[in-house]
Amino acid sequence: MNKLKLKELSEKLFKFHVEISGVYNEYAKSCGLTYACLKVLAIILETENCTQKTITQYTYLPKQTVNAIIKSLIKQNIVAPLIESDKDKRNKVIYFTQEGKKFAKKVVEKAKEIEYRALDSLGEEKIKAFVAALSTFKDNLKII
Repeated sequence: MNKLKLKELSEKLFKFHVEISGVYNEYAKSCGLTYACLKVLAIILETENCTQKTITQYTYLPKQTVNAIIKSLIKQNIVAPLIESDKDKRNKVIYFTQEGKKFAKKVVEKAKEIEYRALDSLGEEKIKAFVAALSTFKDNLKII
């Protein structure tokens, strides 16, 4: 494919990425959260013995950002004060408060329902092709 066509498609892909991120950002805002905070809540929900290190690995957010989000969630009584890990005392495990878990489940599950509905609208064959194409794109996207 020629460079001009690749440039056009790359710009289109970037625009989709920005627009999709915008949808998540607007949803997070409607829940009184930032998009980064929404991602953090999802990781805590889905990960047993979740630590800040786990969150940085899954989200690629900087440690300082994750730390600030966790501190904010503790202040809001969504997350309980951190507890040292039994396995590694250097790490602290993140747990929801009872009310925090209800809140996180509600907002994360709604986001997932929206994702599932959008995916389902493609049909199984297009979903498989979409996932395969994105996987190949990711594998070939090497800066260095």
